[in-house]
Amino acid sequence: MKYINYDFISSDHLKYLHTYRYKGSDLSLLYNYILSPIAEYCLKFVPLNVAPNVLTLLGLICIIIPHIVFYFIMGDTFNGFIPNWLLWLTAILHMLYMNFDNLDGKQARRTRNSSPLGMILDHNFDSMIILLQGTNLTTAMQIGNNIFSVVLYIIPSIPFYLIAHEEYYTHEMNLPILNAAAEGTISVAIFFAITAYFGCDWWLIKLPTFYELQINHFVLVAFASSVIITMPSVIFKISKFTSVSSLFKQLRYFLFCNAVILYNIYFSKTNVIEQHVRAYMYTVGFTMSKSVGIVALNHVCNTPLPAYLNSIYFFILLLINTISGQILGQSILNEGILIQLIALLSIFIHIHFLYNIGRQISNELNIKIFEINKPIK
Repeated sequence: MKYINYDFISSDHLKYLHTYRYKGSDLSLLYNYILSPIAEYCLKFVPLNVAPNVLTLLGLICIIIPHIVFYFIMGDTFNGFIPNWLLWLTAILHMLYMNFDNLDGKQARRTRNSSPLGMILDHNFDSMIILLQGTNLTTAMQIGNNIFSVVLYIIPSIPFYLIAHEEYYTHEMNLPILNAAAEGTISVAIFFAITAYFGCDWWLIKLPTFYELQINHFVLVAFASSVIITMPSVIFKISKFTSVSSLFKQLRYFLFCNAVILYNIYFSKTNVIEQHVRAYMYTVGFTMSKSVGIVALNHVCNTPLPAYLNSIYFFILLLINTISGQILGQSILNEGILIQLIALLSIFIHIHFLYNIGRQISNELNIKIFEINKPIK
């Protein structure tokens, strides 16, 4: 029980849970004039006894359902024919997820049930959705079982992780007029709808105007370019509260893990990603998701950020095994078994984190996670 019930919050920082208040804004025109009014209308049909975290969970379920269906139909193949009904289902459920994501905060304010746990779960589930829906989108875009599938996941995870640090240092989350939470998220649903309408092969059409790039590769370049363009402004905001060098020290763990994954894929002696692309996605995805959760947790508890998480040892092992293959001609450990084992452990470690922060915060604040906890006034 000692290792199952692990306290991520030290006893002398639990007191900050009682005084934490979320601060944020969203300048997106799409959110303020379309998405938010839709959520406000739907809120009328949400009973007052429905806890905000239930709505957050329902949003996650809207992503988990198509993810599971994608797995049973496509397996570990990230290209090929996808039934139209699955693409339309994914697009529709993604729109429902967006609405639940907007509803939970409104329900929390409406019922006076806002809590630091709700904020952490919301951020953590959103980071999980980048992974789960990212694997579906990668398959729909016909990226295939190669390094670009992982790159397509890493690209949106970078701003998400950096914005989590912005909230940590500034104590606010202020989203600009164009942001990933609104425009970025709805574009994912649009991509699934486009794929359903034009067919999966549409992504493989070459664009003569852009050096014969396939549409899927062009979108990949566009995603990367948008990150490069927008991230300096986030770094500038953070630099008002801490030095850029200190920020990058905090980002070393995240950058190292992603670099090791890409290094392992590129230099693999057995091209293991062809058979285990999903394991790579789960490894880097659930590791990032827990990292986002740790940043959010330290934010609400007023705790210094750790230099790294213990999961770093998995990536060190992966790196050593890859280098051994380069030196000896064959890796010491079977690459396929190793990445599958690390992926499985990453999932369990993430579940362990969610269980324990839920246990510790709910005990400290004397609240129930999926029930209304205060009289509604």
